[in-house]
Amino acid sequence: MKTPVHLYIGQEAIAAGVCANLSVDDYVFSNHRGHGHYIAKGGNIKAMIAELHNRETGCSRGRGGSMHLVDTSVGLLGSSSIVGGSIPIATGAALGSVLQKNNRVSVAFFGDAATEEGVLYESINFAMLKKLPVVYVCENNFYSVFSHLSNLTLSD
Repeated sequence: MKTPVHLYIGQEAIAAGVCANLSVDDYVFSNHRGHGHYIAKGGNIKAMIAELHNRETGCSRGRGGSMHLVDTSVGLLGSSSIVGGSIPIATGAALGSVLQKNNRVSVAFFGDAATEEGVLYESINFAMLKKLPVVYVCENNFYSVFSHLSNLTLSD
């Protein structure tokens, strides 16, 4: 494999539980650990593996690698390598769903490090004000990149 891979080991139940309650038409926006979301939403596994190997038959035509998985046929509109990148995109898609009156729910998966990004709070505030059909799913794996939560301290 030529691409970096950020595994989803130990977090599978989160994506499985969330996606089991979504319809094919509902939207999912993922992050750099998107393999579990992709599979749970029903993404084409052969296309995902091809993407990991940079093949033209990959879900992003071999150009996205591990961190940019897409399968619009099942409502997985993309994954982002940007910390918290899924959050505003899912919020915007939820606004689009309201404006189009299509009753779709948008889900943003993100890790605990994304809670340090202002865009999370701005998006939640906007979603609440507009009563948007969006679910924010924080997957706390106790690590911010390679630093365990116990090693992170707030200064006095």
